[in-house]
Amino acid sequence: MVRNHLVPQGYSYQSLAAASTLAIARADTATWVEHLPLPAVIDEAQLLPGLPLAVKEYVDGLGPGTQIVLTGSASIGRQGLGGADPLVRRARRFTLWPLTGWELAGVPGSLVDWLFDGPVVPGRATATSDADALAGLAVGGFPDYALAEPAPSLANMATLVTSDITGLLTDTVLPDTDFSAQTARAVLNALVTVPGSVFNASRIGDLLGLDRRTVDRYLGILTRLFLVHWLPNLDATPARQGHTRAKVHPVDTSFSVAALRAAGRDLLSERELLGQVLESWVVNQVVAAAGWSSVGTTVHYWRDAASDREVDLVLTDDRGRLVGIEVKAARVYDSQHLRGLRALERARGLYRGFIVYLGDEVFPVADNIWLLPWSVLRAGPPPGAVREPAP
Repeated sequence: MVRNHLVPQGYSYQSLAAASTLAIARADTATWVEHLPLPAVIDEAQLLPGLPLAVKEYVDGLGPGTQIVLTGSASIGRQGLGGADPLVRRARRFTLWPLTGWELAGVPGSLVDWLFDGPVVPGRATATSDADALAGLAVGGFPDYALAEPAPSLANMATLVTSDITGLLTDTVLPDTDFSAQTARAVLNALVTVPGSVFNASRIGDLLGLDRRTVDRYLGILTRLFLVHWLPNLDATPARQGHTRAKVHPVDTSFSVAALRAAGRDLLSERELLGQVLESWVVNQVVAAAGWSSVGTTVHYWRDAASDREVDLVLTDDRGRLVGIEVKAARVYDSQHLRGLRALERARGLYRGFIVYLGDEVFPVADNIWLLPWSVLRAGPPPGAVREPAP
């Protein structure tokens, strides 16, 4: 993408995936950076741990404007100045998520913006069968999968995902990090086969024969490799906002479906498991869309330890408004679906609530809580059912 858009605008391009280029850059990183034709793109920048510091030293002597773009299949190291990010206040960081349902369907705007401010009116969308839901979850949003014609079968998807993850999880992908590809794959598998579960390092450690500190470290590695991400509990204190009690989701649901199929699990007969994967898909839509929304948003889940009530996803904007989202693998509304959102409303207030389900009606079940068909998140709202907010 960067090559297609920036090189025609005059950016030079270097890839550290080329062994000869990496060897030259590693021999004298500062000199190599200083001799790049500017502006420049450096791909697979994570392969050279000292690069951010060298870039920092170089750009400090340059004028304003974008001079260097660093890209990578893993997050680019932030270490180098006593643990601080060398590029702080000198760079902007972006995460390129898999394509969302709205992007794939060509729907403009951000899902997050109208969850907060779009007028919602009753209407009828498309109901989703379990088989259709599973097909969408299995393909996910990576362009190579989601844009393929014809769409890959479930069996082919499992092969493609396994091959791609194996290709990424090599012992050389993060040269500044001590890790085993085999252990990383085992921890990843343990996480994506229980998508959206609260992280429990001890449980995973017992399962894999690892100590909890190792499991926690591998969660960090897998996050850095853009394979999983995690949501903190809105009810946790800032001092405890690390991985502890976080809910871990695959970056793409194709990971979970492939791993579960390999384990012999049948999502069409295991309704609770289908709901877990569906939750991860919805979380990923919202987290990605928050990246270009006009509403500044933080994303959490919420669980109250005293009542054991939970909401799958909670968005908080810069005005303190809360939008809660519950995800249900059901086609028929049940009043029990309201329990978590009502508990959140009593505890923290609730600006809006949505129950995403597999049915077909956009319908208010309370003054500020709506049923929202999954198909709306996947293909956009039906005409008139959900309108764009006024300018």
